[in-house]
Parts: sequence; C-alpha cells; structure tokens
Amino acid sequence: MSSYNEKIAGYFLELASEQRLNILSDLLKKPNRVNLLAKKLQVTPQEVHRNLDRLSHAGMVKKGLEDHYRITSIGKIMLSQMSLVSFLSKNKKFFDGHDLDDVPTKFTKRLGVLEECKHIKGVTAVLEKWRTIYSNSEKYVYDILSESPPETVTPLLKRIAKGVEYRHIISKQFIEPEGRVKMLEKMGYYKYIEEKKIQRRETKSVSVILVMNEKEAGIIFSTTSDEPDLRNMFYGKSAGFHEWCHDYFEHIWKKSRKIPNHRINKK
Repeated sequence: MSSYNEKIAGYFLELASEQRLNILSDLLKKPNRVNLLAKKLQVTPQEVHRNLDRLSHAGMVKKGLEDHYRITSIGKIMLSQMSLVSFLSKNKKFFDGHDLDDVPTKFTKRLGVLEECKHIKGVTAVLEKWRTIYSNSEKYVYDILSESPPETVTPLLKRIAKGVEYRHIISKQFIEPEGRVKMLEKMGYYKYIEEKKIQRRETKSVSVILVMNEKEAGIIFSTTSDEPDLRNMFYGKSAGFHEWCHDYFEHIWKKSRKIPNHRINKK
C-alpha cells in the first residue's frame, strides 16, 4: 500500500505547480517548443525546460520531432481530473455542510463537470430556475424529487399538455397533502398518468434533487442532516454536465419501483 500511495503522491507532486499545469494546458491544444512555451507563459526557457523534464519523467509529456513537446495520454487524463479538484476547492465551504455519501462513487468521480455550472443561491432564485427548466422543455422533462413545490406544477403541466415526455421519480416518504391532491386532479395531473403521459416511479430516499430537460439541468444536494437544500442549485447547459445528470437519472430510474396508477399517498 505504501508503494501505491507513493506513486500517487508522486503524480500529485508534479501537478502541484501552476507552471506545470499551464504547460500541460498549453500542450493539450497543440505540441510546442520550449522557447514558445516560455514566451507564452512569460518565464525563462530554463524554467520551462526544467518543468518539462519533470513532466517527461512522470510520463505526462514526451519530446517529439523538431524539439516539439506533446502531452501524452497520461498527461491528458491527469489534467482532466483538475476540474474536479478546482470545483471542490472553489466550493469547499458549501461541501462542509452538504453530504454526498449516498451518491455512487462512479458519479462523484465525475463531479468535475460541475466546474462548468452556475451556482444558484436562494430559495426564490432556485425555484425560478426550476420553473424555467420545465418551461424550456421541448422534448422531455426528467426529475428526481423529495417533494414537488406547488409553484413548479403549472409550467410542467403546460409542457406535458404540449406533448413533452415526463418521467418522474419521487421519494417513497413523500405524502401528498389532501388539498394538493384535489388541485392536481383539477389541473389534469392524474388524467395524464392514466393516459401514460406521466411515468412515475418511487425510490426509498432522495439524496440529490435533479430537474432536467433535453438542454439544461439543475441539481440540489442534501445537507449533512439529509435534507435537500433548496437554497442552493448547480445549474448548467454543458454537454458534460447534462450527460452526468442523464446518467444519474437513468441509474436511479432503474433502481426505483413503479407506482401503481391508482395509488395516491395523501395525508
């Protein structure tokens, strides 16, 4: 184990330099010579050469034809992980009070895609963005909810009426207030379920609230007391973040259980 950790520590040591990270980032675009790298980074050629030697020894860069250095596959993979480190460092205070213990490791490893997201703060702003994701949908809406805020229902049902596909996962613990059941019935929600325009499933618990359409998505993490934090949402449109959200939804969907159309949990 000590030898294994020593090798890992060695890689991190080589990445623990702003200049070496800048060199890798530049070489990711195209191969380059020492003098041109030095000019771009505004440092001496000797400094660049010394850092290239270290990166070469670690297997992250390689000298090619005409004294051009190029980034290797190892270098590309190591550099790709920096987005995760950057995201966590920028949001250290946030994650001090939020819990990702229930998020599968295969998804936490990919959390670097959140580096491309916007951090929406405040309940009002979060709910407004939630409604916007529903309203902007043209093909589908997928969501995973611990509860469904009343103010998000109208824009969602309008899109379903226009033929937008809706797949919905809700926490098994959620109980619909009786007054809200009547409101949803009046708005045609249960009719859409009978017509199979709404597909519903339930899961034991919800640790991440997710709301997405075919273009954008937002996720809400739980606090350390296991309560979804509606004061904070990470919202984005990038391909990497959207893919993460889609994969996470499908993972939870496959593990969840279909809700019989006739059953309504209410209090």
